[in-house]
Amino acid sequence: MPSPLELRAEPRAVLGKHVRRLRRQGIVPANIYGHGASRAIQATTSALEHLLAQGGRTGIVSIAVDGGSETALLKTIQRDPRSGHLLHIDFQAVSMEESVTSSVPLRFVGESTAVSKLGGVMMHPKTELRISARAVDLPSAIEVDVSPLDELHSAIHVSDLAESASYTILDAPEEVLATVLPPKVEAEEVEAAEEGAAEQPAAEEAAAEAGEGSEPEA
Repeated sequence: MPSPLELRAEPRAVLGKHVRRLRRQGIVPANIYGHGASRAIQATTSALEHLLAQGGRTGIVSIAVDGGSETALLKTIQRDPRSGHLLHIDFQAVSMEESVTSSVPLRFVGESTAVSKLGGVMMHPKTELRISARAVDLPSAIEVDVSPLDELHSAIHVSDLAESASYTILDAPEEVLATVLPPKVEAEEVEAAEEGAAEQPAAEEAAAEAGEGSEPEA
């Protein structure tokens, strides 16, 4: 398991609509939920954006706050639908030994001869998988070897991945992870496949950004 990512935060006394003042100061309100309790915290926008850039959407985060630390998973991200600025973040407190469900990014490796020799176009309909695992066993990514794709229209499905002793994949076995389209496929078919992949952000962020103009709970 990769080392937990680190975030420095502070206890938060500002609640409700007053958190707008925090955002103007470059501070993002957040909450840690879990184990029968909730805790209001805050962190700088720059620290949270850095965390997300490091892979904090899916990994374990060690949150240093008020002289102690909390081990957590990022659950929801709320951004302004127009500016994209962070509005609010929710974390789920976890112990390293408990079972959790999380989205993990896919890392595509290898070379497909259907692309290199036949001129095919590689498409990735899915870019992450939902898995169940102990928090301590959460991988930073799941590798998908595309080298078996040696024919046009060949595909790799969830069922083609090797079973892991440390986690269980929750996505349907028939879902396609990678496929090779013919080089002369109609432009609109390629665009449609790319749009489908682009419209698959992390589930938590998609749900959080669904309502334009909605004010997040603090």
